Amino acid sequence: MSSPFASMLRSKLEETDASLASKGYAFSILEDAWQEYAVTAQCFKDGASIGKLRLYYAPTKKTFRFDCRSIQDEQLCALLDVKHLSNSSKRNHTGLHAYVDGSYISGRVGFGLVILQDNTKIFEDVGSVNNPEYLEARQVSGELMAVGKVIQWCKQHGHTSITIHYDYAGIKEWAVGNWKAKQPLTQRYAQFVALSGIVVTWNKIQAHSGDHWNEYVDKLAKRGTEG
Repeated sequence: MSSPFASMLRSKLEETDASLASKGYAFSILEDAWQEYAVTAQCFKDGASIGKLRLYYAPTKKTFRFDCRSIQDEQLCALLDVKHLSNSSKRNHTGLHAYVDGSYISGRVGFGLVILQDNTKIFEDVGSVNNPEYLEARQVSGELMAVGKVIQWCKQHGHTSITIHYDYAGIKEWAVGNWKAKQPLTQRYAQFVALSGIVVTWNKIQAHSGDHWNEYVDKLAKRGTEG
């Protein structure tokens, strides 16, 4: 897929490649691995492949972040000022947790979700939003659909509480009444959550920051736009 930040990401990798060439490192972008806010590059040390590097760009903060978890080279991680395994990607999910996301591509909306029990994935779902009334909300309708699916799953399986991780503020704000629900979609969403009987602990995370499960549901939601 094309990325609106492709030139910036490419320039950052080229700059990194040039600055570390004297130490034997080189990076080659995998052209089929572009995402909206990230790109993957194959890494080499003295001509030998040592793994893959991910580069993320956060447009709200205008900052870049490297992820070298798949590279067994502590020197490179140190040179890039990256902790080999960051806390954000190694969250300890004790109890029941869910990650949700939505996506809008070429006029189609998809949703994705994953449910974890004590760090183990026990359920995932992906699909599309087909109600024409909701499509104007674009990816937001996918995110709200994903939350609804999580709550339905909890009710079906006898769970009364769950922690939901999300990256769009409205997910929580409409549900708890901090934002006034003005559209039919958000009104129905807020009412559904309030009357569900499920106690939700809301946890906002930074989008496209390298969090494993956030990336996972982002890919599921994009897949949902294909259905």
